[in-house]
Amino acid sequence: MVRRLVFFLLQLMPLTVLAGAASPQGVWHGTVGTKTIVACFNKGSPWTAYGSYYYMDHLKPIALHAGEKDPYWHEEGDTGLWELTTPVNGAVAGTWRNGKTGKSLSIRLTLVDGDDDESACARDSFNSHLEKRPKIEEGKTVQFSPGRSYRKLRFAGQETVELFGPDPALNQLNSQLKLDQSKEALGGFFQQRREFLGRVGYPAVDERHTEPTYWDSNFISIEFYLWLAGEGRSGISNEYRTWNSRTGEEVDLWTWLGSSHDNATLPPKLKKYLYRSVKEESAECANGYRGQGVYTLTLHKEGLHIEEDAWGDGCEKAFVIPYRKLGPFLSSTGKQAVNSIVGLK
Repeated sequence: MVRRLVFFLLQLMPLTVLAGAASPQGVWHGTVGTKTIVACFNKGSPWTAYGSYYYMDHLKPIALHAGEKDPYWHEEGDTGLWELTTPVNGAVAGTWRNGKTGKSLSIRLTLVDGDDDESACARDSFNSHLEKRPKIEEGKTVQFSPGRSYRKLRFAGQETVELFGPDPALNQLNSQLKLDQSKEALGGFFQQRREFLGRVGYPAVDERHTEPTYWDSNFISIEFYLWLAGEGRSGISNEYRTWNSRTGEEVDLWTWLGSSHDNATLPPKLKKYLYRSVKEESAECANGYRGQGVYTLTLHKEGLHIEEDAWGDGCEKAFVIPYRKLGPFLSSTGKQAVNSIVGLK
């Protein structure tokens, strides 16, 4: 989240005049102190410019952006300040400085290529060292409930979960939830990183989180959170999917209410029951609001949650109906499913 915040701050930075020497452009090889680095600078303007660099012994890009009122290039998080001379015959000299301690190191750079490339940080010469096939990252095993646990698995911008427990369908579910390790998936991941490097010097990728939210011997629900890189609130989605933990079949919770995911509307009888005592306290909410009537159904221990899409205005509604009170609003499929849940309690 911190990196994403930095990324958006870079995007929203006001246009400012670059002070000092002319901005370099292209991909450069050299040193900061005694450490070997590869640096890149996208095409600058009289107002703003972005770049990036990484140490060869630590292949992790660090974003650079032009300062607002000073002659420095600022590292992500202001961990360092770069002062560079005007490029001469494919060479740049300069000084790296720690803004807090005052420690300084010399910078020496030699042009590799791309001095006429507006998106130099997307070039092969900058990215070739970074684009090694990553290993699958295995998270710690987390206990969801007695006898049931999971761990997160990450690969090339993806996140999924591996489930452990006594339920008959877990092998089938784990197969459905497995990571995509194909050449195409890896290529898409690297391409997205390059695109953002070529724009703002930061290898942004979509943010994903996956974890179970409900799990018993009958059903398991998993939340899939996605925030598209470079997008604001409109790029965020929370998808909840539910499976029968005995058979492995996916379950559409809307069918429990006599509807479907493709026609996700509350039955009039249920809506009247939910809103029977709701009173809008503000005119803004009374006149309609974003997310009104767009509902998400989720299973919880205490009952079925019905929540409107939230946009931060405080108008959205959320309801919880205990399973034992759902009967009058359920389809035959829903009654059978809810009876199996209630039977556990």
